[in-house]
Amino acid sequence: MILSLQSLLALCAIGAATRYDIQRQDQVSTAISHLPASTPVTILSALPVKRVSVVDVTVSPPSISRYSFTGVSITRPTRSAFSYSYTPRCTPTIAPGKDGYLPPGTCGALWNYAPSFSAAVALTALFGVLLLIHVAQAAYYRTGYAWVVIMSVVWQTGSFASRAFGSKDQQNAGAATVSQILVLLAPLWINAFAYMVFARVVHFFAPARKVWLLSPNGLTVSFVALDIVAFVTQLVGGGMAGPDASAETRKKGIDIYMGGIGMQEGFLLAFLALVIRFHVDQTRAEKRGTLPAAKGTWRPLLYALYFCVVCITVRIIFRLVEFSGSESLDLAHKEGYFYALDTVPTLFATVAMALFHPGRYISGPEAELPPSWISRHLCCCCRRSSAKQGSSEERTAALLRSEDHELYSVRSPLEYARIRREGAPGRTRRTSKSTAVDVW
Repeated sequence: MILSLQSLLALCAIGAATRYDIQRQDQVSTAISHLPASTPVTILSALPVKRVSVVDVTVSPPSISRYSFTGVSITRPTRSAFSYSYTPRCTPTIAPGKDGYLPPGTCGALWNYAPSFSAAVALTALFGVLLLIHVAQAAYYRTGYAWVVIMSVVWQTGSFASRAFGSKDQQNAGAATVSQILVLLAPLWINAFAYMVFARVVHFFAPARKVWLLSPNGLTVSFVALDIVAFVTQLVGGGMAGPDASAETRKKGIDIYMGGIGMQEGFLLAFLALVIRFHVDQTRAEKRGTLPAAKGTWRPLLYALYFCVVCITVRIIFRLVEFSGSESLDLAHKEGYFYALDTVPTLFATVAMALFHPGRYISGPEAELPPSWISRHLCCCCRRSSAKQGSSEERTAALLRSEDHELYSVRSPLEYARIRREGAPGRTRRTSKSTAVDVW
């Protein structure tokens, strides 16, 4: 579009007025009024306007549509009934035979062989008779510590009674487990009894009343404590290696049990070394003439201890070979090996302790060990026993003073013990109601 000269001049005037004096609104208005009517609208809209007034402007609020919320429905979970499906470790292939017998290695087999009912009943009867004998001997000789060997015989009797019951119900896992645990742990009681007997042998027969650097109380406390450690280890292993245990658990249990009987054999060898040392010391004392003639009855008890150590060692070697897993040896699958190498040695050791009962060779005031530090401070019953022992020694000393005052003036139990150790020939032995004493 071509503008006229008059329009251009008017536009220039408007621009100058806006640039240099924009506040002079009257000049701008005058310039606009001189514009022709044909001026384009786009030019007019581009002109600057300082003040804008808005009159009667109505602003209506925006309309917000109503928000509709559709509720979310949560479905209640359905709880299905609890079901447990047991997956057996093996698949039954054959039905149990007579008395519930299953061949070894098949599903549900608890025994490695068919246990003999007659043999189990016979051993139950034998150990039952030995139980009565040991109880009678403990009462007759008043050896309270014999409860240890009595406990061993009780466990052996219970083991073979459970074995006899299990032989007629070979699917009974409880009978098989009880029989196995009792027969594995019962010999440990014989171990403990051997330790206690040897401590009393040292106290009663040894002139120095010690072997090497160990006193009788030290022997009892140390070896019985070690025996308890071996007992707990074998108990844990034997419980894990039960007949109804899984293969993995059974293997771990056998390993633990083998560690326990290995410790037991190590303690036995240390004990055997002490017995041999005592044997050598006593022989030398006899040759020197320092051992009283009344103390010459120490050999039968010592030989009985040797025999017990050998029997228990045979049994431990059998168990180590049996549980070693050697395929060339079939010890675990023949019941005869169990009776010959486990039951018979234990039976013979129990019989030896009955034939050579310590009460036959160790009697009198020196038969009981003096109270140890543990018994003096921790055991109330032991303190009462110690007081009774002290009063018995005082009565014995009084008896000696009254009947043999001319030869010896015994003023204390210690002097009486010294006189008994040294001995005096040509005197007689008298017996009082409370205790047997030597009156020279």
